[in-house]
Order: sequence, then C-alpha cells, then structure tokens
Amino acid sequence: MSFQIIWAIGELIFILVFFLVVFYQLKSRLKTQTANIESPAAPGGRIVNILIRLVRVLGFGVGVFLLLAFFVGVERAVYSVFTETSPAPSEVFIPDNLGFEVEEVTFASEDGITLAGWFTPSQNGGTVILLHGYGGNRTGMVWHARQLTEAGFGVLMYDERASGESGGEYRSYGWEDTRDVKAAIQFIHSRNPDEHIGAAGCSTGADIAVYGAALYPQIEAAWGDGNSSVRARDLPVLKNPLIALISLNNFLLDWLYTVKLGIEAPDPMTDVLPDIAPRPVMFVGGGMDRPLLGSEADLFTLRYAALSGPNAQAWVIPEATHCDGPRQRPEEYAQKMTAFFAEAFKDVK
Repeated sequence: MSFQIIWAIGELIFILVFFLVVFYQLKSRLKTQTANIESPAAPGGRIVNILIRLVRVLGFGVGVFLLLAFFVGVERAVYSVFTETSPAPSEVFIPDNLGFEVEEVTFASEDGITLAGWFTPSQNGGTVILLHGYGGNRTGMVWHARQLTEAGFGVLMYDERASGESGGEYRSYGWEDTRDVKAAIQFIHSRNPDEHIGAAGCSTGADIAVYGAALYPQIEAAWGDGNSSVRARDLPVLKNPLIALISLNNFLLDWLYTVKLGIEAPDPMTDVLPDIAPRPVMFVGGGMDRPLLGSEADLFTLRYAALSGPNAQAWVIPEATHCDGPRQRPEEYAQKMTAFFAEAFKDVK
C-alpha cells in the first residue's frame, strides 16, 4: 500500500473523528443551554436568551472552523514535504516528430549529481537553457526548443535534479536547482567559450531560470512563463485574506523544507530580482482569474516585473491560465520569445 493511500485513509479517519467530537460537543452545549433557560421575568428576556445562545453557537462554530483550518494547513504542509520532495524519475525518449537534431548529453552539478539532457548547438551564437515544470522532464520544453532552433538558436534542455533521467535523492521546488544552472552554463561554454547564453522556463522552471539569472551574470537574458513564489515572503499577503492564510502556511512549509532536506532556504525571489539588471528579463503570465486567488498575472507576473526594474517586461495573455501561452497564441509567443533573445544577444546573426 502506497504512502499516499495510507495518508488518505488517515485523513479520512481523523476527519470523521473530528466531526463526531464536534457534533457531540455542540449537542451537549445546546442541551445544557436549553435546560438552563428559565422563564424570563421581562417580556424581552426570552429573545435575549435566544440571541445569547446563537452568539455562543456562532462562536463555537468559528472556533471549530479555525481549528480545522489550522489542521488542514499543517497537514497539507507535512504531506507536501513528504510527497513533493520525492524523486520523479521517468524514461525520456526522443520524439519521432521532434523536428530538430539533438545530442544526448550528461553533465555534473556542483554537488556531483549527474544531469541528463539534450543539446543542440546554435547556428547564430546564442544558446538558451530550457527548464521544465515541477515533476516533469525535458520533453515539457520541446515546443519552446522547436521555435528557438528554427530561429537558429541552440538549446540545452535537461531533466532537473531527481526528475526524468537525472540523478538526485530529492526535489526541492527549485531551491537546489539554481546551482545546476551554473553547471549548464559551464557545459555550454565547454563547447563554445564565446556563446551567448539565455535561460527560459515554465512554472518552477521559470523560477529556476529567473533566479539563475539573478545569481549568474553569464545568463544574458531570462524568460519566465508562470513564475510563482520561491519563499512565503514572495506572496502578496495584502491581496486578500485567503492569500494571507496561504502565506502563513507557506512559512511553515519553508521551515519544514529546511528540516526535511537539511538545506538552507534561499533568499525570496523578490529580494534577488533587482540583481538581474541591467540584463533583460521577460515575465509571462496568464490573465484568467482563478476562484478567490485572482489571475497569475496579478499575483506574480506584473509585480515581479515592477520589482525587477526598467530592464524587465511583462506580457499578460488574457485567455491563458498557467504556461498555456504556446497553446493560446502559438505564433505570437514564438515571435516574441525569439525576438526577445535576439535583441538580448545583440550580435546574434
């Protein structure tokens, strides 16, 4: 029986017991309060007693809700740490209809992890590192690679640590993956020391690409589609009460990650964004509203661009939600992405 099934059974048992206890307590309180009500001397006394009972029941209900919300937050954080840090291996095959030639390569990360990927050398002196979403593998960036190679750019697309065919004992939501960007840069420069280098990613890959640009000046431009929070402090807590609750939960999650993985938490994304300047960075986000949360663009895209400075651009795709810009506007997306890197590299032919 898998960990997920055991956890789900435990959740169900806890919820049933929790609501049985709540039901029993509520029933006992109502019974006690009913028994204690005496015939009022004043005409309005009974109404006052009823209002008092309603206030008490309401207070009890609010307390139960807050207690349950606290439990759910802690439970989700613990569950996330155990399930979303485990490796996500997968076999990777070169698609028959890939449309461009790739070389299967491996290179070592700073801490000795073997990273597996595909490399296509450039025709114009510029190569883009492509970074996939969480739990996926390099094939998640095939569409981007196809557009870039058709425009003459080279690509290095690899499986992030503990994903696909790359080594690693755990995943860390991008925390440890930024050091692998340094290894990718070194690999590209081992093939051509004068190569222009950019980085592009989707979702967690977008965070790695942008954060990597902040750390390594060799990255001349970064393209992030669907950026999110790296730390709890990246969330806009004043947007609405739900975001504030999520932020509180993420502070717990940050701490649990450091304990479970035995690593130091990186600086928040919002702290490092100004370090990218004067190099260009493009933030792409979906404009479709999600219930209670709002759109991806409102949460991160526009805010990250503003924090980065005048070197940053933001492109909001109104009909997109998360990383689906290539599906919604394929021609425009391809044109913008290739033009962005061509302009950034300047002397790309």
